Amino acid sequence: MGSTCIKKRPHSCRHLLHRTLLLRGRTMCLNIAILFLALLWIPTSCDVGCTRVKGALVQIDVGGGQVFGVNSANDIYTLYGSSWGQVPGKLQHVTVGPAGVWGVNKENNIFKLVAGKWVQIPGLLKQIDAGGDEIVVGVNSHDHIYCLNKGSSIQPCREKSEWTQIPGSLKYYSCGPISCWGVNGRNNIYIRKGVTPAACEGVGNWQHIGGALSMIEVGQDGSVYGVNNVGNIYYRTGITTEQPEGTDWAHIDLFSGQAKHVSFDLGHLWVVLKNGQIYVCIQ
Repeated sequence: MGSTCIKKRPHSCRHLLHRTLLLRGRTMCLNIAILFLALLWIPTSCDVGCTRVKGALVQIDVGGGQVFGVNSANDIYTLYGSSWGQVPGKLQHVTVGPAGVWGVNKENNIFKLVAGKWVQIPGLLKQIDAGGDEIVVGVNSHDHIYCLNKGSSIQPCREKSEWTQIPGSLKYYSCGPISCWGVNGRNNIYIRKGVTPAACEGVGNWQHIGGALSMIEVGQDGSVYGVNNVGNIYYRTGITTEQPEGTDWAHIDLFSGQAKHVSFDLGHLWVVLKNGQIYVCIQ
């Protein structure tokens, strides 16, 4: 993040993770997730609650206890119990959330996983997100922004596109239960409020949020994490239903300069490094 916009919190990595994950995870049942993750972990000397997970990915997405990712060859993987299982097909970006499992391939074709098979959905996107309240959002190769309302995302029409275009320009867009966040080609950060299952485009204008990120992800609990162009990880503090934009950015002192992609779910922060290594951080 730009040093003129983001203030690095003078806390230890352990303290930041403890405060963030404890507050967001108190009411969640983590036992099942921890059980199957424990079987995947590779011992590491890291003393901040992060453990390396077997495998290598370039992008990862988690939601509702499910974990999906793609590697550098566009192969798709998900966690089946205690091991990675390869999913047939090729995608460059995959997402999992209340609207199901979706993805886009290198030709920007859109797919939804239905009964174990990928069904192509009309439209073209380069990045896609299914983390909202049963809505799907994404951006195309021209950075145009689109979304599908709840009915269309649960039972998408295969014959025609029902995507709604949202004004603006973003390279990455992600939604949670109370708002959607995105970053544009200059790494500027924006929030979209008033997003509902029946009105995925939201209301009002984009609100600019200080700072700079190259990618951003909203968890199903409304938490917001991102990575800047240097490879540092940040999360948004002070997010509430009444104040979905939060109050500030806090730097998480993990894998400085090495992070590429992050995703958060059920008290677990998943991190993919630039070299493809996968880590999960819990406290």
